[in-house]
Amino acid sequence: MLTFDRPTDACAALQTRVDELLGEHLGSRALEAGAGKRTRLSLPPDTYVVGVDTDPDALAWNTRLDERVLCDLMEYNPPFGTFDLITCWYVLEHVDRPELLIERFANWLRPGGLMVLAVPHLGSPKSLVTKWTPHSFHVWFRRKVAGSANAGKPGFGPYPTTLRRAIAPRNLARRAVDLGLTVAFEGYFEDSKQRKLRQILRLKGVGWRAARGLTRVASLGQLDALRTEYLVVLQKEG
Repeated sequence: MLTFDRPTDACAALQTRVDELLGEHLGSRALEAGAGKRTRLSLPPDTYVVGVDTDPDALAWNTRLDERVLCDLMEYNPPFGTFDLITCWYVLEHVDRPELLIERFANWLRPGGLMVLAVPHLGSPKSLVTKWTPHSFHVWFRRKVAGSANAGKPGFGPYPTTLRRAIAPRNLARRAVDLGLTVAFEGYFEDSKQRKLRQILRLKGVGWRAARGLTRVASLGQLDALRTEYLVVLQKEG
């Protein structure tokens, strides 16, 4: 289990692992579940990429997609065993029953296929604040602190969150076993928006290490201020 200093480092390690695991299958079919405006992984040009999203603007802006499907993921019904790769990037924290979506993804994978999930790490102060503050605060933060002028507009996050316990790392691992999946990669990193807030507050070095330590002590070891995001790769048996 790895912890990375920067999101770019985490994504680079994730990309390397996906390339290693898929090998000869990398050039076939991939699903972007909740496609958003861009495809997160670098895929060979001959990979046929299907994007599913409820936001028509986001789908239109994603130029990597070969096929665009405008619908809810719970309404999308491809044949079982359709995809070699399914990527779901910051979607599960917005749905009421993420465990059901994960089960659907597992059915859509071919044997040996990969499911790549990116979610907020529930064991962080950031997730705690996100869960118990209103959506309007999240929009304000993105605009005023993170500097995203379009935050909350069509095609742009943040979106309302649920942050169900099913997306906690331990629960995801248990669910993976039930579905015939194995954990092939895990990584944590600090969200870029939190890093920007720390820069504004000049919270770094000794002060940052002290703040992390106090957080862990106060939460009896349950919260880690550095590990705000969680990446996992699940591989289907066979």
